[in-house]
Amino acid sequence: MTTLEPARTATPSTADVERAVNGPGRRPSRLPRPWTIVTTGGMPGVMTLASSLCELGYRVPDFSVDVHEGVSCSSVSCTVALTTGECSEFAEQLRLLPGVLSVEPY
Repeated sequence: MTTLEPARTATPSTADVERAVNGPGRRPSRLPRPWTIVTTGGMPGVMTLASSLCELGYRVPDFSVDVHEGVSCSSVSCTVALTTGECSEFAEQLRLLPGVLSVEPY
């Protein structure tokens, strides 16, 4: 008697899928990628973040903010057009900005 086991296949990474779609030698596509960013400073802190995203040259097709008076942190949900390789660089750049506490993909 034998036991049937499910086939074990490797799950391709996002970078592998992007490379397969774009083909060899083609520039990687910028895809809309959702992020959650936690900031301090209320509305001025959020506006500083929004200005920084523009100054850094990122395309942000979707940007929503949750700011409440008397609460120390504000939450920004946004979609940013990035390649797979740009995601970690994006998060690192934003974490260096004043008032940014957290930058996470969702």
